[in-house]
Amino acid sequence: MCRIQSPITTTKPNITFYELDWQIVKNELYALNIQVPLGLFDAFSPYYYTTLWGIQEAVKYARRVYPFPKFKEPIMDCDDFATLMKGLISAEFGINAFGIALGKMPLGYHAYNLARVEDRWVNIEPQSGDIFEIGERDYLCDRIII
Repeated sequence: MCRIQSPITTTKPNITFYELDWQIVKNELYALNIQVPLGLFDAFSPYYYTTLWGIQEAVKYARRVYPFPKFKEPIMDCDDFATLMKGLISAEFGINAFGIALGKMPLGYHAYNLARVEDRWVNIEPQSGDIFEIGERDYLCDRIII
């Protein structure tokens, strides 16, 4: 006999958003020695960000509501996870001060995410959902698609 399981509901977190001038975003990224390749930057448009708590909750929500696939090179590897997380955070929350980061880490060149929170930028490892400060875990971003 089959047992009917009730659906799992996930409440979308109530996140506070802030608006930031595009020039500030550009200056902060350049101060971190992060380049925006090929002019992939929304100049003259506002950027929206949230708090560290807000990003933590948004990432948890995205990973809970949209179960991420397993790592499988080259079908679903680091750039695919970073692209998926960027799309979900933008689509679900309207946060666009969130990008696909490219840079070095202990295992080699890597794609992950970078997000603006309060007064700084933080790293996000989309494969695990870990959020950590720039300079931690030897992640060194040199380019971002934002």
